[in-house]
Amino acid sequence: MTSGDTARPAGPVVLLPPELENLSGFEAALAAGWSPDPRRAGDEIYVRGELQRLRQDRAKFLGDLIADGRRCIGSRSPPLTTRLFWIWDGEFCGSISLRFQAGSEELPPEVSGHVGYSVVPWKQRNGHATTALSLLMAVTSKEGLDRLVILCNEDNDASRRVIERNGGELFMRGPHPSDRPDQIKLYFWLKPGTAG
Repeated sequence: MTSGDTARPAGPVVLLPPELENLSGFEAALAAGWSPDPRRAGDEIYVRGELQRLRQDRAKFLGDLIADGRRCIGSRSPPLTTRLFWIWDGEFCGSISLRFQAGSEELPPEVSGHVGYSVVPWKQRNGHATTALSLLMAVTSKEGLDRLVILCNEDNDASRRVIERNGGELFMRGPHPSDRPDQIKLYFWLKPGTAG
């Protein structure tokens, strides 16, 4: 489905673990040009490559996508755990992930915060990201994390609103090693149960 298609009535937004039975929605979003990594939005070569990998071996692609407990390359840090979910309202809406090191709120320097999310363009401005982040906070509580760091680009007003609606408190402004040095980020603390 793309922005020009007629939208079906949406159901409640839920988070689903990535599964083969729902992979076709992820595939359709890639085929429409969406990237699960907002920093790669508009990168046609990256998106085509991901689509090609998916179509060559669906099970392997999904396994790589949900790999859990991976160790950060070149780091002596504890393993970085990633919990990936698909945002779903009856159809694929995007993805959201929680990244953390067990027993710590610290992250390796190359990881841009505890949370990353991306909503497909034709589902944006419907509150999906706000709801998905709120739902992810329940996962955060179960993992024993008291607070998270979440970043957004300084000029990304929509993402800033998503974070603030979930209780995000701005604590820093500046670049992050995972992005271009001239890309200024806003750094927020986010605590489970503080959504307004």
